[in-house]
Amino acid sequence: MENNKGTLFVISAPSGGGKTTLVNAILAEKAPDERLERVVTYTTKKPRKGEIEGQSYFFVDKADFEAKIEQGFFLEWSGTYGHYYGSPASVLTQLNAGTSLIMILDRAGARAVKDVYPDAILIWIKPPSIEELEKRLVGRGSDSADSIKRRLGLAIEELKSEKTHPFFGFNVINDDFEKAKKALKTIFKKRDL
Repeated sequence: MENNKGTLFVISAPSGGGKTTLVNAILAEKAPDERLERVVTYTTKKPRKGEIEGQSYFFVDKADFEAKIEQGFFLEWSGTYGHYYGSPASVLTQLNAGTSLIMILDRAGARAVKDVYPDAILIWIKPPSIEELEKRLVGRGSDSADSIKRRLGLAIEELKSEKTHPFFGFNVINDDFEKAKKALKTIFKKRDL
């Protein structure tokens, strides 16, 4: 009997690791009949330049987010970088309908999803170095010096944790964008998309 269920891919990386840019590039190149979509998550953060409501995130205020928590709306949620982030539980319905999904989450979110959905394929995107990561964060021009310092501190901890206690099934180093994109595509294709 054929399994028509979609595959859930969870992609994580330190802030500035390039996960969203990689995913957007892959989705822009996918075949029209390929049933692969990115899950748009909810957040209380303010939009960065270029972020679009309903495509980048669903931007909500803190009270609305907390109401959604109470309603059981989220599959997973967390408070990271001073804001709430959460993924809708409706992803399970989409997977059961045969659509494969990509979730872009932090490490805590990836763990929460794996607990709820053990079949999730976890992919860790690693920056080439902390120095390069700092350069990318500064280059975005959207974070304060304190925010960048906090994000780098968390990145160091995340990288150390993944090295000493590997959690992700796949690791992709984002030192060359095209090479990293090809590696991600290969993982997606091997999972019978």
